[in-house]
Amino acid sequence: MVRRTLPGWMNPLPISLLYASIGGIWIFSTVLLLAEWLPDPDILRHWEVLVSFAGLLLSAGFLYFLIRHTEITLRTSQENLYRVNGALQARSECSQVIVRAIDEHELMNDICRIIVEAEGYQLAWVGFAEQDAGKVVRPVARCGYENSYLDTIQVSWGDDEHGQGPTGIAIRTGKPSVAQHIQTDPRWRPWWEKARKYGFASSISLPLSAESQVFGALVIFAGEPDAFDAQEMELLAGLAEDLAFGITTLRIRRERERGKNERRLLATIIEQETDGILTFSTDGQIIYLNPAFETISGYRREEIVGRNVASFERNGPNQNFFQVMTDAIGSAQGRTERFINRRNDGTIYDVEVKISPVCGPETISAYAAVIRDLTHEVQLERQLCQAQKLEAIATLAGGIAHDFNNILAAIVTNTEMAMDQVPEGTDLREHLEIIMRAGLRARNLVRQILTLSCQGDNEQHPVRLGLIAKECLKLLRASLPTTIEICYRPGDRVGMVLADATQVHQVVMNLCTNAADAMHEGGSLIVELAQVELPGAAVAGDPGLPPGRYLRLSVADTGEGMDSQVMERIFDPFFTTKGPGRGTGLGLSVVHGIIKNHRGGIGCSSEPGVGTTFRVYLPQVGGELAGEEASPISVPQSGKERILFLDDEEDIVFSGQKMLESLGYEVVAGIDSREALAVFQAQPDSFDLIITDQTMPHLTGDKLAREVLRLRPGLPILLCTGMGASGGGAVSAKMAREIGIREILHKPVARSQMAAAIRRALETNA
Repeated sequence: MVRRTLPGWMNPLPISLLYASIGGIWIFSTVLLLAEWLPDPDILRHWEVLVSFAGLLLSAGFLYFLIRHTEITLRTSQENLYRVNGALQARSECSQVIVRAIDEHELMNDICRIIVEAEGYQLAWVGFAEQDAGKVVRPVARCGYENSYLDTIQVSWGDDEHGQGPTGIAIRTGKPSVAQHIQTDPRWRPWWEKARKYGFASSISLPLSAESQVFGALVIFAGEPDAFDAQEMELLAGLAEDLAFGITTLRIRRERERGKNERRLLATIIEQETDGILTFSTDGQIIYLNPAFETISGYRREEIVGRNVASFERNGPNQNFFQVMTDAIGSAQGRTERFINRRNDGTIYDVEVKISPVCGPETISAYAAVIRDLTHEVQLERQLCQAQKLEAIATLAGGIAHDFNNILAAIVTNTEMAMDQVPEGTDLREHLEIIMRAGLRARNLVRQILTLSCQGDNEQHPVRLGLIAKECLKLLRASLPTTIEICYRPGDRVGMVLADATQVHQVVMNLCTNAADAMHEGGSLIVELAQVELPGAAVAGDPGLPPGRYLRLSVADTGEGMDSQVMERIFDPFFTTKGPGRGTGLGLSVVHGIIKNHRGGIGCSSEPGVGTTFRVYLPQVGGELAGEEASPISVPQSGKERILFLDDEEDIVFSGQKMLESLGYEVVAGIDSREALAVFQAQPDSFDLIITDQTMPHLTGDKLAREVLRLRPGLPILLCTGMGASGGGAVSAKMAREIGIREILHKPVARSQMAAAIRRALETNA
């Protein structure tokens, strides 16, 4: 709108002076002129009256013109003042909205509403300049009588046709752009028809910017042309600046709040983190540590925060741990180290520390040290290494045991037959007895190796561990010195375990014997049974086992104890701390194999000068205790039946045939299972029993048994093997029963064992 101001000469005093001057000049000039022109006094008097009246009319007209002009000017000034006051009031309301705003979208809508309601414009809207390929101006807030107009147009801030309007120009240049006559303004060409339809006559587009970057525009439409004069444009430009400031402030506030939430979340995560976190300044002063650091290191927060890392334990066990943090000061490179530390209570723990610089805008502002407790991982690594070591030895032992058992079978069988032919009391008989005893000792040693490799025969039944422990201690009491006190704690209401009673007996005897050997000057041997519930996580000195209920057998002594280096090797085969001739080093290895074969675990804790405690865990089961073994039935040791005897070793075939013939049997022997099968197929009813080795070329013992039983179901078959029940290619007792094999005999088989097994098979069949 065009603004009109009142000229200074139209104030009351100048008007009065001007009016008096003009009247005086008129009267003075007309009187003098008339007096000169009209000498007749009567005529002069009439003209003076006429001229005075004419002057009065002229001065009245002039005075009316002045007063009317003044009135119009005053009315226009009042209207402009009202308009300006409205604009100022609208800006004041907008300022209050901006101050109180908490939501960006709500703020922009309120500003548009105030502009329309307070200023009387037809439409006000806010658009954001999108950074896409089309550079679209996206309306985000609007208010007005014709706000549906925005849904029908396309506005951009690029250099295309839709970006040449005032809004696109304002965003590109960062300056207000006004169109006082929309229908004649060429910049409005793409939107002329729409503007005419909605009654828009003029518009103004005001840029919204922050930090010299335009991000949008405030656009206002008016229904009359020339609606935006200079003062109005100035006020609206200020309003746009206030709106941009409000939007920017809300965004900064939102980002600040998001940053606070992220910091709060990060602080919560750090407080709950299981790894220890410690921060220290560039001069080494400790700033912060989380609860996990207290738990891992044993230091309390109040005794470490504020101290310098260089002041800790210059000659203590943790010296290297704090020294690496001291060395990291001044370095821009991160570093990772592993240490063995000691807590204030004396416990040892493995830890990995990772130190990283915290970089500020220009320089390093602090350092962060993340420590991770590796104690449990190191224990698991050692257990894995031990298991891999035992697995490798077990594989080697299984292969050696098979071949060694074949050798022992020939030795034992031939020695037994030779002894039958040599009279008692002769030197040759004594030599043969020595060979026989050596062979039996070798057989027992091989069985220990098979047990070590978890390949021993393992017939498990529900047994009471307390009865076995009590029996072992009764046997040990007679052989132990009186300086060793035996203390047995059977526990309350302990249940049963699924186990091989003989092997568990061996475990208890080995552990108790080792405990007694560790107490040279006497002491206490404590055997304790307890029912425990394991959570599934390993604890110090105990193996990690699946969660469940276990029976724990503890064997403790007050002997010399062991250091960490010895404890790492206690389950290694042939490792012993006893003197020469006092141990083979297989005791604990065999124990480990037996416990593993029973799905249990074994752990050890020891300290030099204090003593050692072994803890054996076996899964608890329900069920009733297996009854007493039946008394052996006396069976005949000889017969006249016809037997097919097979083995891949010629020496074993020769000695086995001779042994069976000495018992009265008719024997057909061979070393080739395919030839033997052909002989059997020719005369399937001519044999009463088959004895075959498992490891046969071309056709193994179990496959031969399947073929034979297919031809003649129910024929008694004995299977001999030099491997354990779980060795490679071995046949388990369950598998043998499914095939139809009567019994599995483990080499070397004594003559009495063989004779008894033959009679059991034949008489059961009868």
